[in-house]
Amino acid sequence: MNFKSGICKYGRSSTIPSISMPLSEWSVMRKDDERGVALLLALLILALLVALILEFDGEARREYRDAAAFRDNFKAQTLTRAAIQAARAVLQQDFLKDKKSGESYDSPTDLWAMPIKNYAIGDGFLSAQIEDERGKLNLNDLAAAAGDAIQKKAKIDRFKRLFELLQLSPDLVDAVVDWVDPDENQEPAGAESLYYQSQRPPYRAANAPLSGPGDLRLIKGFTPEIADRLSQYVTIFPEEGGALVNLNTADALVIQALDPAITQSMATEIIQGRPYKKKEDLDRIGSFQEIGAKLRATQSGYDVK
Repeated sequence: MNFKSGICKYGRSSTIPSISMPLSEWSVMRKDDERGVALLLALLILALLVALILEFDGEARREYRDAAAFRDNFKAQTLTRAAIQAARAVLQQDFLKDKKSGESYDSPTDLWAMPIKNYAIGDGFLSAQIEDERGKLNLNDLAAAAGDAIQKKAKIDRFKRLFELLQLSPDLVDAVVDWVDPDENQEPAGAESLYYQSQRPPYRAANAPLSGPGDLRLIKGFTPEIADRLSQYVTIFPEEGGALVNLNTADALVIQALDPAITQSMATEIIQGRPYKKKEDLDRIGSFQEIGAKLRATQSGYDVK
């Protein structure tokens, strides 16, 4: 560093510092600055590339998941349609067999009652089970008896016995009655439109027969778990009433619910005595003769599950 002397305009001498640097040093600093800028640009470009790659990877993964979900859904639909067609074929074979043998009843020994297990279709497996819905209580019976007080009470009591056997609140039956009957007169533990309009979102009681199992989840007190638990014991026919229970396929709890005089041991005895070709066959169960006059085995309606 050099210092030069000079004279200011007032006549006084002063010493002014002056900085000088060799050209080579200036060149080195300039190159260092350029390298720093280049490094920053490289890091910026790298960061942008990483962001783009991550975005592309995320989008690719989402598209792959969507494609896999579409594939699996298509397979499930195909297997479902195959199950329905297989069930139809089994029922047709069973019908022809019964027609040839002259049988007019359905029981667990029939061809349709045999499950289809792990039948290979493509890269999937088909399992299906046909159930006799006439072996269950029809919830729409509660709508059919709306005009007959005695018949209505008998049907309500039947369902309440079933709910108690399943350790479910019998009050749920009152809620079903109010949902399916045509009026707004509330049962003791039931609910009509006034209750449902206070819900969020509000809606009205159907005041009509149930259209399917999903309707139960709209009724006061019912949960998905309760609806699923009931599915083995109750059914929903589109027509009102006339749902005679097939004793050849009914569960022991359904049989007990039919009449208060039917005990657990009696229901077990009925199951052990299957199949019943006609109602008179029940007479071979001595303890059931009087009650058997009220009940009979009947032709079945089917559901594929």
